[in-house]
Amino acid sequence: LLMKINIFTDGAYSPKTEKGGWAVYCPELRLRMCGAVKDTTNNRMELLSAIKALEFVDNTHLHLTELSIYSDSKYLVETMNGHYQQKTNLDLWDQLDNLVKNMLLPVKFYHIKGHTGENNGNNVADILANLVSQKL
Repeated sequence: LLMKINIFTDGAYSPKTEKGGWAVYCPELRLRMCGAVKDTTNNRMELLSAIKALEFVDNTHLHLTELSIYSDSKYLVETMNGHYQQKTNLDLWDQLDNLVKNMLLPVKFYHIKGHTGENNGNNVADILANLVSQKL
């Protein structure tokens, strides 16, 4: 029985392919998800990765008491924690806000340093997001 899970999310953008990639990694569930999007930005991919994580949790009906989302995006984490204002990408912020509101458990957002090699969860999400954004 799972009480708490940690999800690592990341977004990427490849100017070479003009594609963005999002990724979700949850070690407790052995979950790895990713996808590519055309005509996007890195920030939109950071938001989409969190949206995809919450949609997965919502659709699987896991018995959780707490969900922690870890991201190297200050844009995502600081906005979700009320330190930044939503000024752009309002369509994705609306989706994310609604998912968080509808969760029957606390959702906590934590900032972690990315691209340092120190955090395995961040490394996996980063690799997935970058790989999928570079595919033609």
